[in-house]
Amino acid sequence: MVGKKIYLQPRGLVLATVYDIIEFLKGKSTVSDTPQGMVSTRLTMYGFKWEVRFTVEDIGKNRSSVSIDIKGERRDKRKEILSMFALLDSMLLVGAEIEFAD
Repeated sequence: MVGKKIYLQPRGLVLATVYDIIEFLKGKSTVSDTPQGMVSTRLTMYGFKWEVRFTVEDIGKNRSSVSIDIKGERRDKRKEILSMFALLDSMLLVGAEIEFAD
């Protein structure tokens, strides 16, 4: 299953964030083709093993298209793709205003 989303950040920043996510999840990198914008990692969690492939493309005007492809034993691949995009969103939206209330 594949999910796709557009970000208003340049490709290099998005790729760096993808590598941060892989490190955060303690994934084992299987493919790292930075010039082509493709990074794959193998994850193991709760007894399941699956592979996540991130593809980051420059679409001009400091914007990037990100595709996330999940293969393997993960049952709810849609939920896993949503989780990966949520992580990416939270890490890329640095500087967004946060309101605190007592």
